[in-house]
Amino acid sequence: MANTTILVMLLLIGALPEVNAQSYTKADSLKIYQLLDKADQEAVTGSLDLAMQYTQQALLISREHKMLRGEGFARLKEADILLQKSNTTSINGHIEEAIKIATRLKDSFMLALANYQHGQSLMYQEQHELAEKLFHKALALHFEKNITSYTGLVYNDLGFMFGILGEFEKQAMWLLKSIRVYEQVEDLPGLATATSNLASVYYSLGNREEAIRYTRQAIAMREKVGDIAGLATSYGNLSLFYRATSIDSAIRYQEIATRYAEKTGVKAKLVPGYDNMSVLMNMQQRKRDALEYIKKSITICRELDDKLGLAHKTRWAALLCGDLKDTATALAYLRESHDLSQQLNNKTLWRDYYGSKSAYHKNQGDYKNAYEEIRKYYLYKDSLVNESTQTNIAELQTQYETEKKDQAIVALNAEQKIRQLELEKQKAVIAGNQEEAKRKQNEIDLLVQSQQLQELKIKQQEEELEKQGLLTQAKEQKLQLADKERILQVNQLRAQRQLRNTWIIGTLLILALAGVLFNRYQLKKKLEQQKELENIRTNIARDLHDDIGSTLTSISILSKVSQNNLSRDIHKSATILENITEQSQQIQQAMSDIVWTIRPDNDKLENMVIRMREYVSHTLESKNIDIDFDVDKDILQETLAMEQRRDFFLVFKEAINNAAKYAQASRVVIRLCRRDNCLQLTIQDNGKGFDTNLITSSSGLKGMRERATALGANLSIESAPQNGTTVQLQFV
Repeated sequence: MANTTILVMLLLIGALPEVNAQSYTKADSLKIYQLLDKADQEAVTGSLDLAMQYTQQALLISREHKMLRGEGFARLKEADILLQKSNTTSINGHIEEAIKIATRLKDSFMLALANYQHGQSLMYQEQHELAEKLFHKALALHFEKNITSYTGLVYNDLGFMFGILGEFEKQAMWLLKSIRVYEQVEDLPGLATATSNLASVYYSLGNREEAIRYTRQAIAMREKVGDIAGLATSYGNLSLFYRATSIDSAIRYQEIATRYAEKTGVKAKLVPGYDNMSVLMNMQQRKRDALEYIKKSITICRELDDKLGLAHKTRWAALLCGDLKDTATALAYLRESHDLSQQLNNKTLWRDYYGSKSAYHKNQGDYKNAYEEIRKYYLYKDSLVNESTQTNIAELQTQYETEKKDQAIVALNAEQKIRQLELEKQKAVIAGNQEEAKRKQNEIDLLVQSQQLQELKIKQQEEELEKQGLLTQAKEQKLQLADKERILQVNQLRAQRQLRNTWIIGTLLILALAGVLFNRYQLKKKLEQQKELENIRTNIARDLHDDIGSTLTSISILSKVSQNNLSRDIHKSATILENITEQSQQIQQAMSDIVWTIRPDNDKLENMVIRMREYVSHTLESKNIDIDFDVDKDILQETLAMEQRRDFFLVFKEAINNAAKYAQASRVVIRLCRRDNCLQLTIQDNGKGFDTNLITSSSGLKGMRERATALGANLSIESAPQNGTTVQLQFV
């Protein structure tokens, strides 16, 4: 409640009498109004709790000294503070008491103020028709006859209410009236409020530049008077206006608005800021942050029992939950919004609800339900536009027809009067009474001018009706565009559905083709594995036949020879038996090599190196040959296939065997490493060597080359008489 103290002090100076015998002094009266003035000042800066303390002190003193007028204004101040705190539950009791006092004192100002505050309370409870009646009653009782800041305040709230209802023309009309009053009475806080509200109208009409200009004017005025709550609102609006062009600026202004809102201590002041931050976070794809902000708004709306706000915010929370794939919570929020829309029976809420539900289904890929909900959305949207248009035209048409009929009657009467005056004028001229004739002519001229004015008024109404007709036509065209947009959206949904179906069918075909190809691949791999297994079996059979079979044949022959010579030549038989023992050991070693090769746990080079060391130790150390065996540690974890292991080990084994049997070496150096991305085995001895050009038919060397070829390796044998031998095997 603005400027209560100023007006009350004026009443006090006027020394209006109390109904009952007063028991208060002028000092008591002054103290009461000083307390109410302090309450006003604290309320403006947002210190509502302190403002309530001052008000209750004023009420207590008024009761103690039986000052009814002071009690009445204290009651209204309490109601105003409770309203600012969004506590509408206990306001009515204070207002009723104030009305009783005002009626008893026959105080039109207090009665008008009580009706205005009651209207405010009803407006915030969405009872707009009753609120409008009470606002007009307040104007009729006092405020229109006595222009003060309260007149501007009522005009401003009428504009604010029509803004809630979406009637922007009426909103602008009342706000401009409010601004003119505030300028007339030089009320800066009131002027700031009305200017800020006018900025919102311009924004709603799409004129962002004007909206920003008026908002900055309001901020300058509010900073001048220290209006904390007003600054929270204005900076919040500024954030909203910058949202489309600069998110960073929008966030910065909203943070300022939130700081001011927190200073007020009024929960309702925090709601717009949380809502705006939620939208800004969503624009930056920070969905979880956006959801947390709107949850804060929802919590406050529940505490304040703000059903209208709750209906809007639960819809937004549902969309955010849908984006976050939290289907259960999204559906719960949508159900709550549906129930609230049903309770309030507000067509605008239903329209927005169906629009949000369509967006939710579309995001979930449920295009069938998305189409059904968007159809309902457009039905409500068209219904709202048609109702407004038809009502405006009907009112204008009725007014026009009524005034046209009245004008016809007036015109007919005027024509009759003119004819009568013409006759009277002629009689006066004939009688020679020029003065009377002149007077009759003046009356005729006045009637003609009046008739012309009426015709001009009717013409203006015709133009206004034509203008409304053009506006209606424009709205119809807009509806047609909306229909086209709806059809386009439906076609888009169908196209998306077809695209989805095509994508699903294509995916299934690709999966089917992939399945066929995978089966063929598996079959091919199976055939390759079978072929590889057959090759392994063939190689094992060949090894058994070539190495072990020939050796067993040799043992068999030697056994018979030894048996035949046993009685004749014991020395020769002993030599043959030694040969048989040696060949038996070779068979055992060959069998061990075959078994070792085919075991899968010997794939790693680490196990190969162990096998190589065992063979070197068994073959060379028994002949007192020094061994230098060096292996690169980095290759120990590498693996070789079974065929590679077999061929690699047999080449190594043959080279070591040759060094032990024929080289007469005292030292053998073995190196296993990786060079140029190839595995390289080098075996070097310091034996007698041989001429590589002369020895070409050795079965051992021939076998090594065959193994190297099977391994896909490069084998080089370098040797010369008395210069030792170097065998190098290199493969990828």
